[in-house]
Amino acid sequence: MKVAAQTPFRHALLLCALLTCTADIAFAEWRPLTEPAPDDAAADPFYAKRTAERPADGKQLSAHLAFFDSRAYRLDVVDLGAGPEPTERDIDDALRAAGCTAGVNGGFFHPDYSPLGLVIADGKRSGRFQAGKLLSGVLYSDDRGIHLTRRAAFRDHPGIHALLQTGPYLVENGNAVRGLSDSRPARRTFIATDWRRNWVIGATTSSVTLADLADALATPGALTSWPVDRAINLDGGSSTGFFVESGDNRPSRTLQPLKRVRNLLCVTTR
Repeated sequence: MKVAAQTPFRHALLLCALLTCTADIAFAEWRPLTEPAPDDAAADPFYAKRTAERPADGKQLSAHLAFFDSRAYRLDVVDLGAGPEPTERDIDDALRAAGCTAGVNGGFFHPDYSPLGLVIADGKRSGRFQAGKLLSGVLYSDDRGIHLTRRAAFRDHPGIHALLQTGPYLVENGNAVRGLSDSRPARRTFIATDWRRNWVIGATTSSVTLADLADALATPGALTSWPVDRAINLDGGSSTGFFVESGDNRPSRTLQPLKRVRNLLCVTTR
């Protein structure tokens, strides 16, 4: 009798848990409000400004995006120097001078503009490898391609010409990382990939939380036409900046950071 009496209660708890889980999933899903242009795939890299909406509450997320193929492009880091005045004042001038076709602001830095975490720019190292909670991932480029890995899995080696230690991770194995902040919305900068050949750098024009950005990136079709396998956050807020040289007589797109940044993440041909 004791077991039989508890069974309905257990069933009720299970049902409640399932309903809560389902509600969380439904609330997290986003849908695209802008569709890819028919000629998007013809340009590489190509620019798009896309907006996604969360139907549960009408929240919208808009972002400048530059898509590229890692078989044809690699990542570089452009160091703007340690002094109060950068080597180039505007993000588009700095990226053009470095031969980049697209780029965003890069990693975090201290008030004196020294890097937070390890940075490698053109093979030269600055900062130091750190184990802080914020710096959960390592984005780097070497002769084998572009890599995005967890800090604990990273193995330093010769031949790395560009590296940013950054975070937090937003998407891993196709799923939004749980436990990200759902407060303090701000403009965000990020990089994402399907872990095959498709990559995208992006900067949001709307203020969003880290949790919202992760959910939008992990929702198939919301911001990218391919499924995001992993994504990581870069410095954001007033540091958020974006540039793409579209080519083919298309206008370039620039979003200037609101403050001086230490470095930029650059997309350049192999």
